[in-house]
Amino acid sequence: MANKIKQMILSGSLVNVLPGERELGNRLSVGRETVRKALTILEKENWIAPARIKVPRRILKAAADNMGPDASSFPIQEKKATIGFLTSQPIKRLAQSVLVEVYTILKILEEDGISVRIFEAPWLLGNNPDKRLAKLVGKSECVCWILHRSSEQSQLWFKTHGIPCIVRGTSYQSSNLPYLDRHWAATTHHAARHLWNKGHRTVGLCLPPDPLKGHHLMQKGFFGFSEQGWNPVLIPTPFETPAFFEHLTRAFTEHPDMSALVATRGNQIIPILSYVEARQLSIPGQLSLVSLTYEPFMERLFPAITYYEENSTKTVHKLIRMLRSLISGKHLKSISVIPELHPGQSVIQRPVPASS
Repeated sequence: MANKIKQMILSGSLVNVLPGERELGNRLSVGRETVRKALTILEKENWIAPARIKVPRRILKAAADNMGPDASSFPIQEKKATIGFLTSQPIKRLAQSVLVEVYTILKILEEDGISVRIFEAPWLLGNNPDKRLAKLVGKSECVCWILHRSSEQSQLWFKTHGIPCIVRGTSYQSSNLPYLDRHWAATTHHAARHLWNKGHRTVGLCLPPDPLKGHHLMQKGFFGFSEQGWNPVLIPTPFETPAFFEHLTRAFTEHPDMSALVATRGNQIIPILSYVEARQLSIPGQLSLVSLTYEPFMERLFPAITYYEENSTKTVHKLIRMLRSLISGKHLKSISVIPELHPGQSVIQRPVPASS
């Protein structure tokens, strides 16, 4: 890390004073303790001034001063290219799997001299994101973008302006942007058949209200399943838990025979378990539960949740290959990933009703 900071000084990307430890750690993708140790080395070698309370550390050696024998050990590096990860969700609400994916991409692309920067844009799902997109993209200097949880209008903006991007999700037909996503229609259709084969007839699909293409495909696959007695129920699931509980209560009141729920997002699992506990129901005895996604915290739950998941390592490497092709100007094909069902103990076999 000390050598990397020297290279940044030699190349002129750090001038006069160093940024704070936190910012420097973010730029180098290391912890603050590592930054402190690196700065101690640089201070001993007289590259930077000693630390002073609430005063930025001064750089004692300018780039021009270091073009001697010592500098030859630290060749000037080209400025890193940056990929923007644009999401409509706050970072603190991003699923664990998404954060792991972004971190993995960052570490692998570091070898290519490419960095990844996350941009929070809660307005991305709004009615008119164009002006804000123009301002954000214009200032970012990113070579390409990953669009996460993006609306049709925001995708059209990237398409219209010819900005290289990949939709981490499903693109709208109108934008026809290259995308990498799970085959959501096939996943929900399979979940419907799995529950139907287990004797469940009235089943709720917990679907967030966000206007995402993937959510439309989930609903299409679930309600497109057609077997005798199949009775799908759509349950809106806002992020706020009290509102989620209200929709669950209404659904169970209107459909007292509902025997299973399908969670479309991992972050719905805990509210559902809380709702079940509050009403003294049991899983899977009285209510079966399937999750269309996997999150690491689910390994701590009992009974183990039945869930769908693709090979995350293979998915990340597919996305990285797409990014490298995009940066080099190659034509991209969209990829739909088919997940596998991982049976747990949250689904029970029910007697098939006589009418079925």
